Amino acid sequence: MSFGDPRFLWLLGLWPLAFLLVLWASRRQERLREKFLSTPMFHRLVSGYSVSRRRQKSFLILLGLAALLLALPRPQIGSELAEVKRRGLDVIVALDTSRSMLAEDLRPNRLQAAKREIEELFRMLRGNRIGLLSFAGESFTNMPLTLDTSAASIFLDGIRVGSIPVPGTNLETAIRRAAATFPGDERRYKVLVLLTDGEGHEGDALKAAREAEKEGVVIFTIGVGTKEGHTIPLREEQSGILKENLRDRDGRPVFSRLDSGILQKVAALTGGAYYESGGGRLDLEHLRETVLGMETRELGGRESRKPIERMAWFAGLAFLALGFEALLPGKRKEEEKWSGRY
Repeated sequence: MSFGDPRFLWLLGLWPLAFLLVLWASRRQERLREKFLSTPMFHRLVSGYSVSRRRQKSFLILLGLAALLLALPRPQIGSELAEVKRRGLDVIVALDTSRSMLAEDLRPNRLQAAKREIEELFRMLRGNRIGLLSFAGESFTNMPLTLDTSAASIFLDGIRVGSIPVPGTNLETAIRRAAATFPGDERRYKVLVLLTDGEGHEGDALKAAREAEKEGVVIFTIGVGTKEGHTIPLREEQSGILKENLRDRDGRPVFSRLDSGILQKVAALTGGAYYESGGGRLDLEHLRETVLGMETRELGGRESRKPIERMAWFAGLAFLALGFEALLPGKRKEEEKWSGRY
């Protein structure tokens, strides 16, 4: 058994008090009667009095009270299959996996900080269809659109820097692949969340954004990193020990900085917004409210087990018990006839 409104369960503690009160009142009445009248004399004076009938009435009152107190927290017994229909959006999250995402201006590094933000975003957008892709010089669809956010978290955990063999940061290919992943039957209900440091971007991202906007895709960009920047450490995969910092062709350490300019333009072209996760805390709540404030569509139904409400059973039992108690006479007819002949 489960309860639909467990806040009222505490009221069940009143029943033992009611039982003790009824028991005390009954015994007190018996003691008072025995103090002033003997049992034979009492039956002569009070026609048709029945101890068993009074006990029956007390039992019905207690039964009705117990059923009423059980009805209030809405008991649920058993379950049934029911179709649950959902409304929502199609949301694809694209994560940059270029080497610059190893910079440690965000802890422990930009990639891991972005993953934390995405995990929180998955939780906030539960109920919408979620897709996941990663990109560097090329892009790859890690997970197609699905309602299963737990699966999305598993695929997210497997994304690593270097998982895409082509180096670089090609925003154009990421936007185009995401736009092609969305269903083409509607020119709305499509959201792309792009997480990258924006540095050293390749391809014509603005052209891809214009084309995506025509297909109804709204792009929200999240800049990962700080404008002050950081070197890019290369560490041992297992131990995490620093081997060296990434260097350019001249042997100088590469210094990576957040480039927000292109990200702001891409978001503006599609009616989206730009957010920054570097330096301060990313306002994911604002992003969630913005996304969920968009027009939604029915994403289809699925069968789910739904608990069966049994409140009516207990409310009906309470009504019958208390109603029968009110109609039940306090004395027996047979005793009335016998008392009249005495």
